Amino acid sequence: MKIAYIGKIQLSDADLSYLNSAQKLSDITYIMEVTPRFMKGPAYNIGKIYPHSGVFKATEAYPEFEKYSRIIDVDKFYVVNTCGKFWQLKAFWTNFLLLLFLIRNKFDVIHLTWPANVYEFIIYMLKRKIILTVHDPFPHTGLDTRIVRLRRKVAFRCVPHFIILNKAQREKFLSFYHLPSSAVIDSRLSCYTYLNMVEQDMTTVPEQKYILFAGKISKYKGVEYLLEAMKKVHDTFPDIKLVVAGGGKYHFDISEYAALPYIDIRNRFIPDEELVALMNKTQFMVCPYTDATQSGVIMSSFTFGTPVIATRVGGLPEMLGNGKYGMLVKEKDTDALYQGICSLLSDEEQLADYRKEIAKDYTSDGYLSWKTIAEELRESYLQMASRKQTLCFTLNYCV
Repeated sequence: MKIAYIGKIQLSDADLSYLNSAQKLSDITYIMEVTPRFMKGPAYNIGKIYPHSGVFKATEAYPEFEKYSRIIDVDKFYVVNTCGKFWQLKAFWTNFLLLLFLIRNKFDVIHLTWPANVYEFIIYMLKRKIILTVHDPFPHTGLDTRIVRLRRKVAFRCVPHFIILNKAQREKFLSFYHLPSSAVIDSRLSCYTYLNMVEQDMTTVPEQKYILFAGKISKYKGVEYLLEAMKKVHDTFPDIKLVVAGGGKYHFDISEYAALPYIDIRNRFIPDEELVALMNKTQFMVCPYTDATQSGVIMSSFTFGTPVIATRVGGLPEMLGNGKYGMLVKEKDTDALYQGICSLLSDEEQLADYRKEIAKDYTSDGYLSWKTIAEELRESYLQMASRKQTLCFTLNYCV
């Protein structure tokens, strides 16, 4: 059974962590898109794009990717590379080459991790072989654009099999998109273990104790509620600092908060070396989201045994084990955040209990580990591959 796993650079933290376990169980080829728009992600920071368009061995186009040999099989790592001006138009051609690559290599299963862009729609010609991970069963607040709706509509009509990463939204997802229950596989995220290979930049860590928000700034992240809560926290714990680390456009004026000495706003791309250091040394993470599916930030935090305060939205309660690995508070509620933060800052024993439970369940053999997830998905791959597959057409072409 041969599997093509087609990932996005913005999801590389989850992809690398999953493939570290999955490639030990199955014959999986990892394929990642690189374009002038997508050169930076959680695990990648490409300085200069490879000056040719096509499907290439990843380490031949980007020798710096050789470092990932510590966690994945780089001999089975390819990039779909589109470069230069008018790259969106060129991308139609490079994705045609990808289609030919998939056909020529006779993959039994094609695992997509995001609904295809318009220039990638051609891949749906192999739809009978495709399984799609749906990271967001429903678009986040502020991200529900016309093009997003189009991509989702096409994907959910073409793809026969789906993986969702939280049970809380399963029934609503099935109902809204009129899907049979048999088409959807329940799975989950685990710790982003690729972060263990990252060298920490301790020069970025504040000298005083701090709590941390990390991730791309978006309206649904609820940062404004955390910033307001921090003003009250400062009155109770004047020695505690808040670090808000992540690029993106704020939908409100942050100048008032940026001027406060106990709030450190780092509104820029955060390299892994800085992120890992911040997560490893923080008292705990805070995810004040107003809506959510699941959170990669939580999985990054759990990699270092760092507890989380999160809101009761979407799949976050499930990720926190309904209070087993961190504290849950009401969304859009400054007072609830304030009380939760103060409660954990004053309870070292509770923080220690959270860390103990995270370590127990998310270790390499824990029931929430990538090893367990990879074993479960391997069974799903086998079931798909065992069915008679009929291609929409057949080509014999060498890429």
